[in-house]
Amino acid sequence: MTNQLISLAKELGRRPTEQEIGQRMKEFTASHDKLNHHTKINKVVNHHSEKVKENANKHRRQTSIQASPRVRTINILMHYSLNAKQIANALNLTVRTVRDTIHRYKLPREEVKPIKGKCGHKDVVGV
Repeated sequence: MTNQLISLAKELGRRPTEQEIGQRMKEFTASHDKLNHHTKINKVVNHHSEKVKENANKHRRQTSIQASPRVRTINILMHYSLNAKQIANALNLTVRTVRDTIHRYKLPREEVKPIKGKCGHKDVVGV
């Protein structure tokens, strides 16, 4: 990659002014996809296509899954029509953690079965 400031100084034979540097950078960024935010448009299109694909496969999604006690608790609280912020406050978690869990496991579901583990008595967080 060439240094645009040095190449502009060589073309002009002197030190360029701020306006000349600004004009050069405007010309340089005009053809650059990432700097023109074309990638943001692609992300929006990809997100839309993911939603369409998810809705198309909705009938294949299982109604019950096996998951951790935290996921079970979030699922139960979602059935009581609590939002992510209220669940995060109740469980002393961050809102991002709750939203990521909801997105990852596609909650709410009809049933979330506990994972059989060493401590079988701890099915729900807070018990």
